[in-house]
Amino acid sequence: MILTAEQILALAPDAASAKAGSGQASLAKWSGLGGHAQALWGLCQGSGKEPYRAQIDLAGPAFKCNCPSRKFPCKHGLGLYLLYARERAAFCETEAPQWVSDWLHSREERSEKKAARQAEAATPEALAAREASQQKRQEKRQGNVEAGLAVLDTWLEDLARDGLATLRGKPSREWDAMAARLVDCQAPGLAGRLRRLGLQVYGGGGAGWELAAARELGQLALLRRAYQRLAALPAGLQHEVRAAIGWATSQEEVLALAGVCDTWTVCGNRLQDDGRVSSRATYLRGAGSGRWAMLLQFSAGSQALPAPLLHGASYHGTLHFYPAAWPLRALAAPDFAVAAGPVAMPAAPDGEGFAAPLLAYAQALAANPFLESCPMHLAAVTPVFAPGSAAPWSLRAANGEALALDGAFRQAWQLHALAGGHAVEVFGLWSGYSFLPLAVSAAGRAVSFDGGQA
Repeated sequence: MILTAEQILALAPDAASAKAGSGQASLAKWSGLGGHAQALWGLCQGSGKEPYRAQIDLAGPAFKCNCPSRKFPCKHGLGLYLLYARERAAFCETEAPQWVSDWLHSREERSEKKAARQAEAATPEALAAREASQQKRQEKRQGNVEAGLAVLDTWLEDLARDGLATLRGKPSREWDAMAARLVDCQAPGLAGRLRRLGLQVYGGGGAGWELAAARELGQLALLRRAYQRLAALPAGLQHEVRAAIGWATSQEEVLALAGVCDTWTVCGNRLQDDGRVSSRATYLRGAGSGRWAMLLQFSAGSQALPAPLLHGASYHGTLHFYPAAWPLRALAAPDFAVAAGPVAMPAAPDGEGFAAPLLAYAQALAANPFLESCPMHLAAVTPVFAPGSAAPWSLRAANGEALALDGAFRQAWQLHALAGGHAVEVFGLWSGYSFLPLAVSAAGRAVSFDGGQA
C-alpha cells in the first residue's frame, strides 16, 4: 500500500521534521531515484561533498539514511517518500544498488533470527524452565502485593469513614504516598488508578468530581475483593484482575497462544503521558473477523515513541491476544505488514440510535467488570453543543439519543467544524459514562484526534 502525503507526514517525529521533509520533496534535490515492489531509494545532495543515501522498506515502512540526523525518520527519508507519492514516474523500476540490497538483506536476517528465537522459546523444555523460574518470582511478588493491598484496605476504610466531602481537605501528598507504596509492593496498576483518582479530586474544578471519584474508589474496592477470591474466578477474569493490579504477561507467552490472522484497519490512536512514561494505544478492527484489537507502545523519559501505525491504513497478518475475559490488547506476529491493496473496514452498526454499540459494550462489561473503556464505531452522529449543561458537548443520533463527550476531550470545536452540522462517522472510546473521540470521517476526509491531546 502506498501512503498518501498526509499519512507520510504523520510518520514524522515532530512538526519541524515534517516541514523539513516537505522541503526535501523536490526533484531538483535528488538523483539516482529508483524503486521496486519492496523498496525505494535515492541520493540527496546535502551540504557535504557526497550525497546522502536514503532508502525505504515499503513493508514497514522503515527508513535508513546515512545523514548525521538523530531523528527517525529523518527529513531525507520523509522527502523521498513524499516525492514518490507526488512524482512516481521519476522512480525507475530496476534492481536495487548494493547498499540498498545489503540493508534489505540485513533486515530480513534480523526478522528470521527473531522468528527463530521465538520458536526456540516456545519449545517444551524452554517453557518448562521459564515456568519454574517464573513461579519462584511470582511467589515472592504475591507476598509483596498482599502486603500492599492490606495497607490499601485500611486507607480505603479511612476514606469511607470520613466521607467524600473531606477528600479535597486531605493533603495531596497522602495520595502520592499511597500510590508510591503500591508501586513498592509491585502493584503498579492500582497505583496508576490511585494517581488518576487524585487528579480527579484535586484537578477537577467543575461539578461532578465527587461522582467520578466514588466510581473509581468503588472499582478499587471491587478489585481488592476480586483478588481475594482470585482462585474462584473464571480463568479469563483472573487474567483481567491480575492485569488491573499490575501483573504482566510476557510477550513470549502471548505469542505462544493461537493468533487471529486477518486484515486489520487502524481506526485511531490514543496518546497518554503521565510524566514518567508515554504510551500510544492503537486500535484496529479485523475486516473478516470484525474483532477489535489494541496494540500498545511505550517510551520512558525523553525517549521518543516508536513510529505509529497510520490511521486509516490496513495491515495484514496475525495478532496474538493477551489472555483475558474480553480480549483486546494484542501483539503483532512477524507476518504483520502493510496490506497490498485497499480494504473495506467493517461498517458501523446500522440503526438510528446507539442500541447496537451499547449492547456490545454491555456484553464486554459483563465479561470484564473492570473494563475502563471500550472501542466504539458510530455511523451517523452529529456533534451538538449545549452551553450551561453538565455535559455541554455530545454526539446525537438520528433518533435524538445522545452520548456525552468526555470532559478531557479538547478538540470538540474542531470536530464540530469538520462535521459542519451534518452526521459523520466517529471512532472513539466509551467509558460507560462518556465518549472520547479518537477519529472522525467527514466528507471523505479522515482526521485523527490522538485522544484529545491539544
